[in-house]
Amino acid sequence: MELSQELAGEIQQSWHRFLQRTESLRPDLHRYCRSLTRSVWDAEDLVQDTLLRGFAKLGEFSNPIDNPKAYLFRIATNLWVDQVRRTEFQQPVEQSKESSHEQSVEIRDAARQLMNRLPPQEGAAVVLKEVLDFRLEEIAEILQTSVGAIKSALHRGRGKLATPAGASGAPQPSAELVDRFVEAFNARDLDRLTALLLEESIAETVGMGTSYGRKPISESSLYYSLFLEKGEARAERRNFGGEELVLFWYSDLDQPAKRFVREVLRLEELDGQVSRLRYYTFCPETLAEICAALDLPMAGLGYGVWSSEFLSLRRKKSF
Repeated sequence: MELSQELAGEIQQSWHRFLQRTESLRPDLHRYCRSLTRSVWDAEDLVQDTLLRGFAKLGEFSNPIDNPKAYLFRIATNLWVDQVRRTEFQQPVEQSKESSHEQSVEIRDAARQLMNRLPPQEGAAVVLKEVLDFRLEEIAEILQTSVGAIKSALHRGRGKLATPAGASGAPQPSAELVDRFVEAFNARDLDRLTALLLEESIAETVGMGTSYGRKPISESSLYYSLFLEKGEARAERRNFGGEELVLFWYSDLDQPAKRFVREVLRLEELDGQVSRLRYYTFCPETLAEICAALDLPMAGLGYGVWSSEFLSLRRKKSF
C-alpha cells in the first residue's frame, strides 16, 4: 500500500502545527534534556525524539492534555531512562580486543556516570527540582509517582549528581574530510560536494526533514545551501568539544559588512566519505551554545519554516 502524496502532506502540516503549538515549551524542554544528557548533541536528539513521540501518541488520548509541559517532560524522562538502561546493560562483544575499549569510550559518558550515582527516577527528580525549580506536585505528575516518593528521591539524590562533560558516540569526521567539504562548498562546486557523499548517505535538517541517497541530497539540502541562498553563505571548519564542525556564515542583509553564524552542520564519516549530514538550522538553543562557546556572533532562524525570523528572511531574499 502506497502512502499518497495527499496523506503525506496532511501529516506534514499536522506535524508543523504541533511544533508551532509547543514552541513556547521548547526552551525549558531543551534545558531539561541538556541537564539530563550533559551533551549539547544528545540533548537536541532527546528533544527531537520527545517531540516526535509526543506527536505520535496524541492519537491515543480521548481527552485534552491539560498540562502539555508535563506531558512532554514525562516523555523525555521515559525516553532518557530507557536509553540509559540500554546503555548500562550493553556489553562489549569481545572484551579482550582493543576495540572494546574504543567502544566503551564512545558510550554516552555523562549518562553512565549519572546512573552510577543515581537511579534514573532519582536523577530526573533532582534535575527537575534543582535545575528547573519545579514544584514537588509538578515533578510527581511528570514522573507519575507520589509527592512522598519525590521527597524521598530528592533526599537520597541531593549532592550526588555529578557534572561530567558529555560525549557523543557519533562517528566523527577527520579534519581533512571537513576541509574538503568546506573548500568545495566555498567554491560552489556541487559536483565536488556530491562526490564526497556515500551513495547511501543521509542528510537531515533536524526536526524538519530527511533526504536519503547521494542524488536526492545533492538536489535538496546541498543545492539549497549553494544556490538558493544566492551564493551568500561561507563555510568554515571549527572544532567544538573535540569534534570538527562546519559553520555557515551569512551577511546581514541590512548591514552587509556584518556577518554571523546561522547554521551548524555535523558530518559523519565512513571509509573516507560523508555518510551523514545533520543541519542544526532550526535548533536555536544548540546553535546558541556552540556560538557562545566559540565566542562567535549568531542569528538563528527560530524553530521552523513558520518562524518570524525565517519568514522575514524569506521576504527579504524572495526565495
